[in-house]
Order: sequence, then C-alpha cells, then structure tokens
Amino acid sequence: MRIFFNAIIIQIFLSAYIYWRGWQGLPDKKYIQIPYASVFIAELIIYFIGFFTSGTGSLPFDALHAFAWTGTTWMLFTIYMTILLLLYDLLKYIDGKKKILPIDLKAKKTRLTCFCSALLLVGGVMGYGSYRFYNPVVTEMDLDVKKRSPHVKDLRIVAATDLHAGYLIGKNTISMYVDKIMEQKPDIILLAGDIIDYDVKSLYEQRMETEFLRLKAPYGVYATTGNHEYIDTGEGKETKIHWLSKYAGLTVLRDTTILIADSFYLVGREDDKCETRKSLPELMQGVDKNFPVIVMNHEPHRLYEESDAGADIAVFGHTHNGQFFPVNTVLSISSAIYNTGIIPENMKCRFMYEMPYGYKKKGDTHMYVSSGLGLSGPQFRIGSISEIVVLNVNFNK
Repeated sequence: MRIFFNAIIIQIFLSAYIYWRGWQGLPDKKYIQIPYASVFIAELIIYFIGFFTSGTGSLPFDALHAFAWTGTTWMLFTIYMTILLLLYDLLKYIDGKKKILPIDLKAKKTRLTCFCSALLLVGGVMGYGSYRFYNPVVTEMDLDVKKRSPHVKDLRIVAATDLHAGYLIGKNTISMYVDKIMEQKPDIILLAGDIIDYDVKSLYEQRMETEFLRLKAPYGVYATTGNHEYIDTGEGKETKIHWLSKYAGLTVLRDTTILIADSFYLVGREDDKCETRKSLPELMQGVDKNFPVIVMNHEPHRLYEESDAGADIAVFGHTHNGQFFPVNTVLSISSAIYNTGIIPENMKCRFMYEMPYGYKKKGDTHMYVSSGLGLSGPQFRIGSISEIVVLNVNFNK
C-alpha cells in the first residue's frame, strides 16, 4: 500500500511541474487555459477514483479497466515529460550563465514551442511503445541437447511468461495471446509465472478461463508460480494458484518434477516469494539425468543453480527486460556491473541479474530469460519487446 501512496505523491508533484511549465507558455486566453487546466484536473480525479475503488467491487470491470489504463498511461507520460522539461530547465540555466543559444529560452513563445515539441515527442514515443506492446514477436531458436530421449526426438517448446491477466490486460488481449501461442503449433506449452496480475476477481468477471482453456498441446500445458501469484490482495493466499489449476485448466508445478512420455523431465520451481521453496538439488533427487531436464523458474536469480544441478534447458521471465526506457538501460548497466564479480551474490540488489534478457549457454545448460508477453503497469514497450519464445529442441544422443 505504501508503494501506491508514494506513486500518488509522485504523480501529483510531476503533474504539477508539467502543468506549471505548460501554463507559463500558454497565451492569456481563457478558451485555451480552461481546457488545459481541465485535462490535468480530470486526470487526477480519474487516478484517485481508480486507486480508491479498485478491489472494492463498487465499479464494473470496464470502468476499472479504463481508469487503470488512464492512470498508468498518465504515469509514464509524466515521467517522460518531466525528463524533457528538466533538460529544458537545465539548458535554460546554462544559457543564462553563458549565453550559448541564439534564442531567448525565457520568452513565452519559446516556452510554448518547447512544451509543444516535448508533447509531440512523448506522444510519438508512447504511440510506438503501444504498438510494440500489442504486437508481440515470436523469438525462435534451435537447440541441441545431447541426451537420450527414447520416444521424443524433437520437441517444440512454446514458452510465455508474465501474461499479467487482470484489469489492465483483459480478456481480449489474453485471447490474442492464446491465438498467437497456438499458431506456433506447440508440442508443449510452458507458462513461467506472473500469469495473473493482482487479483482473481477481474478474471471471474471476464470469465477469463474460457481463453486459457483453449491452450492445448500434445505433451501438456504447464505453469509455475511468479511473484504476482503471491501478492496478497486480501482474497486468500492460494486463491490465484487455485484459479489457475481448477478454472484455467493448467497443470501448475509447484516445486514439482515430472517425467513426460518416459522421455524427458520437466521441473517447475516455486517463486522466490514462496516461503517453503525447495532448492533445485532437492527437487532433482529422483531425476535420472541421462534423460533431458527442462526447468521453469520465474525469477532469473542465481543462474548457476540450474547449471550446477544439471538442467539442460531453463526458462525464466520476470524482468520484462526493463519494460520501458530508461529502466531497460539501468538493467543492462547493473547486469554489466554484476558480471564483473565485484558484488557478491548475497549482496547484490534485487534488480541486478546476470542476464536480464535473452539467451545464454551456461555450462551445458541452455538458458533463456524472456521479456514476457504482458506487463504490469503502463502498457507500453519502449526499448523492449513483448515476446513468445519458441525453442526447437533436438535430442540427439
């Protein structure tokens, strides 16, 4: 709850700063100033209504979806506008000291021109980001695993993480995801955590299970938990996981290992937030490592665990690859710092990953960290992609 109140405070201050900078450039005409002020007032009202009514059941799904989308979109808008306007203020300060520019940045017309230019730039970037979000890409790779698989020589794995089904990502978007997954003609489907965003109430309201039940594959549809499955919204600790298994028809692997078609093992790890989470060596005590071993693990911390345990393929999610600029750049820089070995594993920050996105072979283990299909918060991909991962595996021993 504290995080959300901090978000409100930040939203108010950033909105006020943007409003003031825009107001300084506006002509002294009521028919311009009144609509301008009304936009900011209306947005804050929508944000507060959405914040205080979400989860109360007092508003229908469509209204909450609209409020949530507007609030999160405005949040990203204020971040980008604030960055550009701060750069303008910095340039104005430097120019006031050194006079390096041929124009007067303090003039009203110049202020308006700069403000409108920033609006156009942010609007264009966010439009592009929205397109990238609603048009997922398929990342396809061929992998060789030199192990015996008696009855399955080739396996087409379709992996998707971070669907975040709920108020923001509704039934229509999930339907598009399911269509896209099924178009890949999977032999097996893996959903590696954060399938649900926050609560299950919105899923019941939309009858979201009808979309998940369309997922079919010869060797099954499997899921594992993510950190969002363990976010407590007052509905009960196991409510979301119960919905996934009973209503969505998914086989949820919670620190579970199964042998599929007498040919390969699939291991589903609990998320780091699970207090009773087992170690990977514990899970693999009864595994015959002469057979291929595939691991689903939501958060890509301690990649050496999968490698040391003898997994052949490991699929991760969680990071969203930063979701939008500049967070993706921060992840890349923190990854580079972490990989220097300067910071011990037990002292690193939670947002530091050996590999925040993409493919890596660590020892004999093929690892892929997906940027995910859905998002939590603003529905924009700026500097990242929404993706489905297809792994064409050949067992060739």
